[in-house]
Amino acid sequence: MASTTRNESDAALALVHEGWNHLMSQRPLAAWGSWQRALRAEPDSTAARKALATLESAAELPLAARKVYRLRQPRTPDQRTRWDLRLRAGGAEDLDAAAAAFERLVEDAPDDAEAWFNRALCLAWRGRDVDAVECLDRVVALSAAHDFEGAVEAWTLAEVLRQGGGAELLADDLRYACTFPRMGADVDEMIALFPEIRRIPTPKDPTRPEASADDLEVLEWLDRPFPAADSDDGLPASALPQVLATVYADGSLRLSSPRVDGLEQAEERLKLLIRDPGEAVERAAAPLPLPFLDAAVWTVRFPEGRDRADADRWAREVVENYYEDRWIHGPRQGLDGLSPLAAAHDAHAGDDQARAKLAGVVRLREQLGARPSSAAMYQGYPFDRLRRRLGLDPIDPASIDSADLSCAGPWELKAQEPADLDDQQLVDAFLSAKGLGDDAISAPLAEELFRRRPDSLARVDASDLAAPLIRRAMQEGRSSDALERIAQARELADANQTRTLDVWKAEVYARTGRPDRAAEVYEALIDASPTGVRLALDAAETLIDAGSAAAAQPFLKDVVRTAPALGLRGLAQRAEMLLDSLGRD
Repeated sequence: MASTTRNESDAALALVHEGWNHLMSQRPLAAWGSWQRALRAEPDSTAARKALATLESAAELPLAARKVYRLRQPRTPDQRTRWDLRLRAGGAEDLDAAAAAFERLVEDAPDDAEAWFNRALCLAWRGRDVDAVECLDRVVALSAAHDFEGAVEAWTLAEVLRQGGGAELLADDLRYACTFPRMGADVDEMIALFPEIRRIPTPKDPTRPEASADDLEVLEWLDRPFPAADSDDGLPASALPQVLATVYADGSLRLSSPRVDGLEQAEERLKLLIRDPGEAVERAAAPLPLPFLDAAVWTVRFPEGRDRADADRWAREVVENYYEDRWIHGPRQGLDGLSPLAAAHDAHAGDDQARAKLAGVVRLREQLGARPSSAAMYQGYPFDRLRRRLGLDPIDPASIDSADLSCAGPWELKAQEPADLDDQQLVDAFLSAKGLGDDAISAPLAEELFRRRPDSLARVDASDLAAPLIRRAMQEGRSSDALERIAQARELADANQTRTLDVWKAEVYARTGRPDRAAEVYEALIDASPTGVRLALDAAETLIDAGSAAAAQPFLKDVVRTAPALGLRGLAQRAEMLLDSLGRD
């Protein structure tokens, strides 16, 4: 008897360790399954009970990663009869046997959504997340039309499982990295050339206090410098810098970011400094830890020394801007490769599966925002705003104002008559349409704003206002109208916006067979810009794309002559390569 007890205790302890390994590999359901099996082996296992309590109270995890799941029951008498026969024959006390029994059940009745869900749970409890996600996909397909909540719960669980170890190819929330050879790049030189780069404290390994970090420097590559300290108190969050990438500089330069678009922008800027290393660049992507699935939201940096009220306002704006204007455009494997906005269009057209999956994806994001550690950052953001944006039914209709068009979806905005909106609604509707990226919606609103020019137009970037009208005019071959819109927008623009509009003017000239006029505009911009050598390469590339190689060559020669002295070796290399491809004079 003593030997048997000792064997049971050893088996339980092994399962407890197995569970912790699962949890470290981002498989919380598998961890729960291991600890439950440990309790079956040793009902009084303190270690197993403590582990289960730790998971249940792990407030840094979204609810779907730590809740207790139960097997679903059959809905019909026929189901119950089949289940009784199979489960009695299969010895369903053991997880593997239960999974096999439910596999046989779905073979007998491929439309048995409850059996598919239970098989998914059994697989997830054993750490087979990829197979579990496949089963949950079947659950959604079978139940979205008649058991919408059951389908949403299933797909919310799938969102957790796809981040687990072994399911990396299914993960949607990643940290991206690329490593460049140092190639003589100096950190001080980088900061001098790119003032948007800043040093941050080098992290230390708490397990190795004796280790030196002298050979490692850590930088943040922002998309723009911080605004001036005396900036207006009403500064919007959109004017604040965002981290394109964190840079680790030692024997190499490693760039890392949860935003692939940010990483690509930082990489492009780095390539202005160093000569193209070609295939020497190493690239990697790995799933984000479950507590940091929303890391991409928090890449904005707030200025120091501002009132707490400013920080709270910015935080709320950041969440709204990220989810409602950026996140909705990113393709996700959890939506069959579609972006949330594209899936919303399918759902609006009657696709129940797309609707259920979209609702599940949004639910997990909402759970991330509901964690105690996230409350201050999310500032009470109601995810029903995002649901409205995507055409989903709200959970709490009272949390949003139906008259507020700032989070309206494309169907609502299309139904608006611009002339009938008051000034506030018109600006909100335009900014909302801009975030959707649909010129067919935003162009009529922009036209009304140009006509009316309300005081609240100050909230709108002049180049953003003109952009849909310029694109539409160019698509329709009306270049003179595009130039007229640029002139109108310049009347409303600040210095940075004016520069953008003038670049667009040059592009219009270049693309409509007027390279000399384009060159004149570019030359004036280059002369007035401290980063004119970079603009010179952009000008040359635009002219080449427009078929005006001769007009491009003087700009390329200027880059080749001036860029090396500024330390922009990569920029000079690109100009040299373009000159060679055109045939040097």
